[in-house]
Amino acid sequence: MRDVVIVLSDVWKIYKTSEHTAEALRGVSMVVYRGEIVGIHGPSGSGKTTLLRILAGLERPDKGEVIVDGYNLNLLDENGLALIRNTIVGYIPQDYGLVDTLTVFENIELPLLLAGYDKLSRYRIVSEIIEYIGLKGKERLKPKNLSGGERQRVAIARALVGTPSVLLADEPTANLDWYNAVKVLDLFKKIRDDFNTTIIIVSHDPRVLEFVDRSMVMSDGTLKEVTPRKV
Repeated sequence: MRDVVIVLSDVWKIYKTSEHTAEALRGVSMVVYRGEIVGIHGPSGSGKTTLLRILAGLERPDKGEVIVDGYNLNLLDENGLALIRNTIVGYIPQDYGLVDTLTVFENIELPLLLAGYDKLSRYRIVSEIIEYIGLKGKERLKPKNLSGGERQRVAIARALVGTPSVLLADEPTANLDWYNAVKVLDLFKKIRDDFNTTIIIVSHDPRVLEFVDRSMVMSDGTLKEVTPRKV
């Protein structure tokens, strides 16, 4: 019997202003297993990023249940959600989320610094991850001196430092050419194979379809599976 890592049950997210109401998620339900790579596709504005942010505990649903690796996110306070992001969920934003004034090493180190790791542990963990993602020798470069593919790998590395069981990636190939997109997607597969990590990639890039185990489509706030599970 496979290990269930993510369960969403009838999740709704509604944004309201004085003049407008938008249903970003409308009754979304899904089950994801440990070690799966799931692609969620759909046009801009379909709810993909909102879904990722709810899975990462960055936003709360207005209705429905969100369980990630055994934790019901609905029941956690902000400190509990922050702990989830530091230990269980690695979130990779579309814009990389790197600090321009910090080096590659310092960007990857930042979550460990905030979590209170000592200097020796930080150095060991970050050095191992930099070698793992293939950026050894570029530790002291700033993001502006990196290619788009390299910046994406730094963002992935920073999400990995807490050894999460779940990685959430928002449009990781959107700004990359085919060569660099393949390198990033191959890295995701390597992470899954090496650590049995569950990975969810949201994208409108059809190239991602070739790399995922299952594909789902997000449309107007609803989610539908379009390919059977292959793993």
